[in-house]
Amino acid sequence: LYNKKLIYKDKKLVNWDTQLQTAISDLEVIQKDVQSQLYYIDYQIENSDNKITIATTRPETMMGDTAVAVNPKDERYTNLIGKNAEIPLVNRKVKIIADHYADPEQGSGAVKITPAHDFNDYDVGKRNNLEIINIFTEDGKINNNAISSFVGLDRFEARKKILNELKEKDFFVKEENIKNKVP
Repeated sequence: LYNKKLIYKDKKLVNWDTQLQTAISDLEVIQKDVQSQLYYIDYQIENSDNKITIATTRPETMMGDTAVAVNPKDERYTNLIGKNAEIPLVNRKVKIIADHYADPEQGSGAVKITPAHDFNDYDVGKRNNLEIINIFTEDGKINNNAISSFVGLDRFEARKKILNELKEKDFFVKEENIKNKVP
């Protein structure tokens, strides 16, 4: 069937259970409203003193970012589309892209794109031919694709450590309490 081009092989995101070490069907995942934090983080614009502030609920995944997305109709950011921003601590440059997924009314209006770790980001990555960088092991620890000092840490430990380092190095802007859906 593959040789006849009736089926194809591709990487795809799944709901992964770190305890059971298996994929879980979308039908078996329940989305729940939970109290969360939204973290605002500055990414430096390349060759500039300017910054773009992204908002995220999962700052640890910034080690797998491959873009920053802004809405093409958001006038605050149109001059930044096509420029590069540097991911703090990671020291990797990513392109600032225009994509309608970025909601000007949500957070800062600029969103980090991590195609390996978010279903919406995966779709943005496919539309924009972005690299997919997985930073987690099957048991939810940081793998060798991330900052070496984080390798082996549980994702929640890594979140605390990355937030502390962002604060120490003045990349952290603020934190706000929100309600969001978590599987």
